Amino acid sequence: MTVVTPEFIEGIIRSESFTLAQARARAGTACPKNQAHWEKFSTWTLICEEVLDTEHDADWYDDVLAELTRRGFSHEQINRMRIFAWQTAGWLNFDMMLWEWVSMDEKHIRRALDWQLEKRLISPLQHTDRVYYIENPSLIPA
Repeated sequence: MTVVTPEFIEGIIRSESFTLAQARARAGTACPKNQAHWEKFSTWTLICEEVLDTEHDADWYDDVLAELTRRGFSHEQINRMRIFAWQTAGWLNFDMMLWEWVSMDEKHIRRALDWQLEKRLISPLQHTDRVYYIENPSLIPA
């Protein structure tokens, strides 16, 4: 059974916790509390927090969004990265039943891409392009 479908991802991007944090940030009501804590995590670790089988409080998402914004990512770029993370790490976690709930990052994304290539779910060219996005997340196309 496939869980992480394009429709599933679209629903996440439209309505889940990261999206609500973006709405709070735009409205000026976000309450990030601990930005310094997030500096030690990779960008993909922060993005992949959404694909873990774990729920967090709203201010937690405000913190993560504030850190990603501090790193220079726009909300649009963050959403493209979220989609990419769901297509890869989310697929690995839910469709492949890894069930990771502590931490995921670029290594998990790479593993997912390698498995997707092996299973012929993506072409070699798609694999090459997507591996490139791991190191260059701001270049993920819309």
